[in-house]
Amino acid sequence: MAQAKVITVRGLERGLDLLRVIERRNALTAADLHRETLLPKPTLTRLLRTLEQKGFIWRSQSDSCYRLSHQKHGSAQMPPTGERLASVAGPVLDELCEAVRWPSDVSVRSKTFMQLCETSRNRSYFTLNRLEIGYRINMLMSAPGRAYLAWCSEKEKGSILSQLKKDPGMGRDLLERPEALEAMLEATRLRGYAVRDSSWGGDYSRPKSDFDDGLGAIAVPILVDRKVLGCVNLVWINRLFTPEKIAASHVAKLQLAAQKIAGLASTSSRN
Repeated sequence: MAQAKVITVRGLERGLDLLRVIERRNALTAADLHRETLLPKPTLTRLLRTLEQKGFIWRSQSDSCYRLSHQKHGSAQMPPTGERLASVAGPVLDELCEAVRWPSDVSVRSKTFMQLCETSRNRSYFTLNRLEIGYRINMLMSAPGRAYLAWCSEKEKGSILSQLKKDPGMGRDLLERPEALEAMLEATRLRGYAVRDSSWGGDYSRPKSDFDDGLGAIAVPILVDRKVLGCVNLVWINRLFTPEKIAASHVAKLQLAAQKIAGLASTSSRN
């Protein structure tokens, strides 16, 4: 007896093909996907909206690119918390950038580094060093990394520092002086914000003599029930202002932005 022919679902096939393209290329805009797949624009729009609503992909407001939702697909490239914050932070960063004129980044912890998940640098009035989503940020030298270490639990901080001792990169001297490191983190908590190390130029592992983006940065934690989900910073051209001057004018706005992002992230996790 001949086996009946099974008819495939064309819409599902297109959706899976679309996922494969995004997986292969990592990050693409809708225009990129239209060129890659040759799908009619209305069809592509419906597929993207469906895949995004079902949690298979997400779109960053910083570069308008679609990426796989790693929470669904098991990749360690971006922690699930990063996707969660990226999905809500864009409008808050835009509002903050409009208020203070300088751009901000949102980052989350990924193992022993902070990872960029959203930014307003490409929408700032000022032209600054622009980073790609997923960019690795030094934990010990950056303002977001220091904010995370200052406000995370003692258990988590101890785990991070233990892992960093195996491959510290920039900041090795701090690990070798635990009293100085703890004093810096305590000062950060008392001050209410973290400051980028003045000897660091912004590259994950290269010293300032090899790479200097010319920026200054302060950062505060994004807290939900005393747990640090990530951090939001404010960056500016370093030669123009000291961290103290920027903080005096803008840290309250930065802290309010962190609270707004935390509230939106909490709401999205319940939906």
